[in-house]
Amino acid sequence: MVRDYTCFIVDDEDLIIQRLELFFNELSHRDKRFVLVGKANNGLNGIEEIIKLKPDIVISDIVMPRMDGISMIEQLKAELPHTQYILLTAYSSFEYAQRAIQANVLEYIVKVPLREADLNRALDKAAGILNEFKKKEAEFQSLNVSVLENKYRVRKQFFNELIRGEIPSHRASNFANRMQFHFFQANYCCFIVEMNTYESFRNEYSAADQNILKYAITNIIEETVMNGGSGVAADLSDNRFIGFLSWENNRSDMETEYACLSLGGQIVSHLHQYLNQRVSVAFGGPHRGWESIKQAYTEAKNVSEDFYYHTEKVVKTPMHRFQYHNDKKSDFQQKLADFLIRLKRKISKEELENALADLNQFVSDHKIHKSIMAPMIRDLYRDITVKFKSGNKMATEVPDFPMEFMAFQEQLAYIGDFTFEYVHAGQLLHRAEIMSAMHFIEINLKQRLTLEAIAEEVNLAPSYFSSLFKKTMNEGVISYINRKKIHLALELLNVRDYSLLELCEEVGIVNEGYFCKLFKEYTGDTPKQYRIKMTRYESK
Repeated sequence: MVRDYTCFIVDDEDLIIQRLELFFNELSHRDKRFVLVGKANNGLNGIEEIIKLKPDIVISDIVMPRMDGISMIEQLKAELPHTQYILLTAYSSFEYAQRAIQANVLEYIVKVPLREADLNRALDKAAGILNEFKKKEAEFQSLNVSVLENKYRVRKQFFNELIRGEIPSHRASNFANRMQFHFFQANYCCFIVEMNTYESFRNEYSAADQNILKYAITNIIEETVMNGGSGVAADLSDNRFIGFLSWENNRSDMETEYACLSLGGQIVSHLHQYLNQRVSVAFGGPHRGWESIKQAYTEAKNVSEDFYYHTEKVVKTPMHRFQYHNDKKSDFQQKLADFLIRLKRKISKEELENALADLNQFVSDHKIHKSIMAPMIRDLYRDITVKFKSGNKMATEVPDFPMEFMAFQEQLAYIGDFTFEYVHAGQLLHRAEIMSAMHFIEINLKQRLTLEAIAEEVNLAPSYFSSLFKKTMNEGVISYINRKKIHLALELLNVRDYSLLELCEEVGIVNEGYFCKLFKEYTGDTPKQYRIKMTRYESK
């Protein structure tokens, strides 16, 4: 693996420093792996600069004023355990050699005369050792990731079986002890984290990217919980995650309420800040003992049903539930029937929006539980397609209503946009909206674009716009944006050698690691590898 190795010189003789600087300058023409980044004229100055620069390789004299080279290395070892040290000496001393061996010095080179062959051999040896360190580090990191991924998969299965009541009490207790879930014996409450606009999430990301993001979401939830005390989090299913907040001492109801609202707010904030994911959080009441987990989950799940009438990024507790008016079901069914009668060919956008606003106002005043409301909304979607089926060119292409993970207002907005396109079939209005979206993306490509901002620009509901874009372009919005950003990065790299940070700033991608992943996904190379290939091509 080719990589740059940073080197640092420490010597009290100006002639030796000049000689080594000349050596590295000449070396750069035939071997670009080694880069000289600094120099010092004694051990004390060397320590200060080396800790700051963290070079891969240090070449140092032994005998110097204020601090000798071996003493300097002995102090640096704890701070920089992987840095390789090459000693230069004009003296043949058993004491120095013994101390050098104890300090685990890589090479011991006589500097009078200073031979380039000795330096080349020592640098190659250092590079080999550093490569091995890097390889083992990567393997260890890969192993850690694998262990973590397996841990989260096991947790997911455990909690799913536990809340369904499928795990015998003795097995649940043993597993809890092995996983060090000691909070079951303390006071705790269960909470549910639900991803908002999940239909759009499924449209925009590949299955692999969805899994990566869910894994990252689980990590951030758990880290947020641990920062405030103790607990655990796990991926539950689809757009939901389960977590537990634990505390040792008894708390009043108000103290528990405050702790839940505070943690919920942090989870919402952190996931939006770090992953640009919008979520809502619902807490159940306090419990104790692992036997109560199923009940604790049921309470949190019941509270989370209120999300249906929220838009996004809310925190709910048992003390702040909605009051449902299920007795208003027949009144709302009549409203839906009246709405269907008002729908006609060539209905204007304004008429349609006013009719939907009337439905929304009724529900704002008289909320009906999701278990009753959702089937009525699904039936409305079906009745609209039946009403306009005759002679409609879209009739054979009517998609299923993707309502399972939508909030009530998302469902109404989706129905509104779908209905307007459906009754005006043949005018291909959606193509104009997609073209407008593509133009908006093009002129704002260097910005951090979001699905919501683009949907607002073309006056469509995000869920419907996401579905429409993918149907029209055979590609999700985020995938399309990322592809365009990488094309822009390639154009920039064809002009000059940008640093990774500069490229990220130019194309509006904040995370350097994510940019590199995308770049390699689209080109097969890292940005650095691509630029090296371009340089070789240009030099021919």
